[in-house]
Amino acid sequence: MTSSTPIFPPSTLPLELRIRFLWNRMVRFATLSEDVDSGSAYEAEREFKKLIDIENATISRICFSYSNSIDEFEDLRQNALINIWRGMQGFRGGASAKTWIYRVTVNSCLSTIRRQSRHKHESLDSLYGLIADDGCDKEAIEQLHRAINTLAPEDKAVIMMWLDEMSYDEIGAAMGLNRNTIATRIRRVKEKIATEYKREELI
Repeated sequence: MTSSTPIFPPSTLPLELRIRFLWNRMVRFATLSEDVDSGSAYEAEREFKKLIDIENATISRICFSYSNSIDEFEDLRQNALINIWRGMQGFRGGASAKTWIYRVTVNSCLSTIRRQSRHKHESLDSLYGLIADDGCDKEAIEQLHRAINTLAPEDKAVIMMWLDEMSYDEIGAAMGLNRNTIATRIRRVKEKIATEYKREELI
């Protein structure tokens, strides 16, 4: 189902989060205390960074699929990181961390795109340059990205999770849809992508 995984650059934390984390350390140092508030804030920061290290590729892939330029990719990824941080306190582990990351990142991308009300169709050469040259077939990745980019936003999210080998139940949990609906949507999306591949071959 999947081939070589594209390698994206490490996530650079948004300035807002870097300042917040620095402030937490300053408070903890200044009070010379292990009190609950400063201690828990520092622990939350560590848990956040650990989660981002593990799920960086997932976050980047989602933002990549909703991007039309490298600037847009960076905007989407920065906003996604902020929203993941803000949502961590409310994440109780009812779903897997990866499923939760998908839900938050997809919703963040959609809300950012709606808010900006822009979708500039610039050259994508610089965007594909984000993928490390590790022997993976860049031409095939570009073709897949173009095909996925023709899909509706929700269909993009569903097919990305399927390509990541998530189960129908996991995809349903992330999208708020039942298993049968997910199965039907995946079948239709695969048909759309196959049609787009055939169209490109005729060009």
